Amino acid sequence: MRLLVILFSLAVSGCYSLAHVQQFTTEATETLAQGAQLKPTFYQTCQQRQRMLLLQEGKLTRSFQDGCELQQQADTTLLQIREALTHYLLALHQLVASGNSSASLAPLGNALQSHPWLAEQGDLVSAYQELAQLSLTGFTERTHRKKAQELIARANGPVQMLLEAYQFVLTDLLVESIDRQQKMSFTYSRELLDSAQSFLEKKQVIEEYMDQVLEYESQQQRLQQFVGALQTVGEGHRAVYQQRKSLQQQTAIDALAHYTSQLQRMQVLSKF
Repeated sequence: MRLLVILFSLAVSGCYSLAHVQQFTTEATETLAQGAQLKPTFYQTCQQRQRMLLLQEGKLTRSFQDGCELQQQADTTLLQIREALTHYLLALHQLVASGNSSASLAPLGNALQSHPWLAEQGDLVSAYQELAQLSLTGFTERTHRKKAQELIARANGPVQMLLEAYQFVLTDLLVESIDRQQKMSFTYSRELLDSAQSFLEKKQVIEEYMDQVLEYESQQQRLQQFVGALQTVGEGHRAVYQQRKSLQQQTAIDALAHYTSQLQRMQVLSKF
């Protein structure tokens, strides 16, 4: 499928060939799409935390999911950011391939502002709105080259801000949430171990705890790998921005080839 996209792009690009930009946007889009597969989500970590609290308290209730509304909003925030970046990359891909861009975003509304952490992040919300508006507004220049240059120039700031926010949410919030989960698991396992009556019971508690630790570490590793891929997307787009007036020059081609190959390698080595 990827080869077909690249071949199609080469066919329609005409005399102003930006195949290297198209290849980069293809890989960056596929990288972002893998964010939807990341586990656990904020909501899932909250559910697990609630479950463990109830086990520690020895209670039985049908509403152990209550109290996870903010975590659901955090998941929505990540989805909104990922969709904004994806739509922009698709718009840029279409533009450099054919001179036209039909990709667009719906207005932001209140979705991105619902999470408490974002309540004071006016710059981030503005960046989202600006990126959405770029897709909706269109361009007046007639030439293929000027359209691409303008879109890249106007989008780089919002793109970098949204990517940095995405990375922050994953590393400083979600990874930390998994850390707290692991500490709760240790406390609960110690309680079970203290109350175990036989060697077999103690052995089972220890084995289950060790399995949980390995899973937590695996989750954090996958998150960190994805954050590294997001950093590469940002560096690649920064290179596009810096070379936007000379995208046909070998320097720009080599730079984007480097970031494109990095993203391809990350997708091969990482199981998000």
